[in-house]
Amino acid sequence: MSTNFLTLPSELRNRVYELCVLHEEHLDPWTNYSPRQELTPGLLRANKAVHRETSSMFYAHNRFNFTTATPEDVASFLGTIGPNNADCIQHVCINFPTFRYLDPGDVTLEESSIGILTNIQSRCANLSTLTTSLCSTNAMALKLDALDYPKIATEALELVNTRFRAISSLQDIVVEVCEDGPSHYIRRKMESHGWTVSATEYIEELGSDKSFGDSEDDWDHDYDYGYDYGYDYD
Repeated sequence: MSTNFLTLPSELRNRVYELCVLHEEHLDPWTNYSPRQELTPGLLRANKAVHRETSSMFYAHNRFNFTTATPEDVASFLGTIGPNNADCIQHVCINFPTFRYLDPGDVTLEESSIGILTNIQSRCANLSTLTTSLCSTNAMALKLDALDYPKIATEALELVNTRFRAISSLQDIVVEVCEDGPSHYIRRKMESHGWTVSATEYIEELGSDKSFGDSEDDWDHDYDYGYDYGYDYD
């Protein structure tokens, strides 16, 4: 009986995939970073079956950084990789939602924050962990701390929690803050919603240039692009 990679036990194949496609850092689809520089080209180019298994591992077990993205960027990325790959995504990092208004009786989120969460909710059916970035969370927490009326801060966090919990698959919400950042009051309110408050030393987050391209449907014509982003060819 002939033996090839696909005849190996799934545990062995998965171990190979882990070594080739998993990353410790968050992956940002809109930077000049290219998975091609990090991953094993031959593995993803082998055939459609191996490509499909590798893509599944890539999206399910890496963490994706959406902090530089607009709602349109997120929609484009999730649409380009296809529903199968989008459904595999389990962990994303976003900016803490921003508020358009923080007034008594009028606490409203910015449309951009609503748009990003809506795209994630509608396209990432198996998302289990949502992390908010250190800079954005800390800045918003300090802004809430500075409000004259604590009830507004309470209402604001309740509104954010409602948006988070609308993602029905979500199990863990991790909010990153500076060790000397928000007050105990704000931290307690965050924790009361079941969020994990992760305090860390402040490290400046850098911006980046975007280089995300348009999609192609043809396997042969645009194989390289699909290789880079795990394009869903089904």
